Amino acid sequence: MVQRGGSGWFRRRARAQGVFALCALWLLAASWQVQAAGTAAGTTISNTATVNYTDSNGNPQTASSNTTTLQVDELLDVTVANNDGGNVQATSPDSEVPTSFTVTNTGNGNEAFSLTADSTLGGDDFDPSLIKIVLDDGDGVYEPGIDVDYVAGGNDPVLAPDTPIVVFVINDIPGGRADGDIGKTELTAAATTGTGAAGTVFAGQGDGGVDAVVGATTAEADDQGGYVISQISASLTKSQSVQDPNGGGSAVPGAIITYTLEFTLSGNGDITDATVTDPIPANTSYVPGSLTLNGGSLSDAADADAGQFTGSQIEVALPSPLSAPSTQTVTFKVEIN
Repeated sequence: MVQRGGSGWFRRRARAQGVFALCALWLLAASWQVQAAGTAAGTTISNTATVNYTDSNGNPQTASSNTTTLQVDELLDVTVANNDGGNVQATSPDSEVPTSFTVTNTGNGNEAFSLTADSTLGGDDFDPSLIKIVLDDGDGVYEPGIDVDYVAGGNDPVLAPDTPIVVFVINDIPGGRADGDIGKTELTAAATTGTGAAGTVFAGQGDGGVDAVVGATTAEADDQGGYVISQISASLTKSQSVQDPNGGGSAVPGAIITYTLEFTLSGNGDITDATVTDPIPANTSYVPGSLTLNGGSLSDAADADAGQFTGSQIEVALPSPLSAPSTQTVTFKVEIN
């Protein structure tokens, strides 16, 4: 199995790519947003009617009604959506693994939202250990020490109408889990003014002292994310065969050594940016044009294909991302001086 440090590097790389892609999707979605709840809370709506007529003397006349006014109530609505696009890959054990959610105020007033998380849900293979909830600093990427830990009642996010915030739920992953095991976690956001059945009124508690009215979401929403155990095991084996100038297998000057490097990836999950390198042994010379990947010839130059001979070693970039299970085979030849 890959050592802890190695698997962590692969995992962090995969997470970073996934989070950057999700951030881009979030920004695109934000650009499509329109006002979810219409007119802002506290807006005054006034109306005056008029009547036009001609009096008995033939003169045009106009009469106006009294003016009626009202203020728009605050509508309490919220949505929560998981951003991960599927279960987040994690090892067993693992520590402080983030899942990402977007909380959006879909009401028409400025509203604070309380946040709660639950990682003891049913219907999965294991319970992650909830560590904390973290408020993103605006870039959509989990950054320990930069993003702010959420404290219930202390820094409840206050969101303007149609404004989203990315929230991370952080869990530890227990040991002893098998590849493919899934653990779920859930984030809930609720308007601090109040929740309840649609139409519930909180008198005078909206923006500017207007009434706050619960919308269709009951002013509370949740969504689930999850983790999938992905124990990737990687190995690289090297073998050699010799053919001497007389067709035998003796390691004499002028004999050709063919090296075969087999990279095997097992388990579940992806790795990225894997490169095989092998220095040319002392007392041998590289055989030009002998480099291959999975049976396909590679040029010796640093060009568009995956391989090159640098003058002192061969280098072959494997497909990226590379999903387990997979076997990649590199071969090259040297001549004994």
